[in-house]
Amino acid sequence: DVTMAVHNLILSMKGIQESLRLWSLSQATPEQVSDCYMQFGVEFNVIVRAFDGYGIGTGDLHPIPASLRAALENLLGEDPSPGALAMYMPEIRSLLCELLQGLKAKQAAWKAATSGPLSAVSRE
Repeated sequence: DVTMAVHNLILSMKGIQESLRLWSLSQATPEQVSDCYMQFGVEFNVIVRAFDGYGIGTGDLHPIPASLRAALENLLGEDPSPGALAMYMPEIRSLLCELLQGLKAKQAAWKAATSGPLSAVSRE
C-alpha cells in the first residue's frame, strides 16, 4: 500500500530529526541515530517496491539515502552540540525535502495507475 508506505517513511524521517535533536543535547547516542537511519532505509525500500509494483520508477530518488547517510556521518563526527546540529541540519532537511518532493511528483502517476477499471482486479 503506497499510502501507508509513504506515511511510514515520513514517520521515519521525523524519527531521524528527533534523534538528531536529542543527540545534539547528549540525550541520544550515535547508535540510536543510526538505528533511526536504518529504519528510514527499510521504509525507503518499501516505498520503492510499492511504486515499482505500479510500474512507477524511483531511480531519481535512489541517491538520497546515500547522501543522507554521508550527511549524518559528517554530523555524528562532531561533538554533540546544538551548534553542530545547526551546521548540518540544513543539508539534512534539504535531502528529506527533496525526497518528499520526489514522492509528491510520483503521486499523479500512482493515482493514474490505481484509478483504472482493471487496477483493483490486477492488484488482488
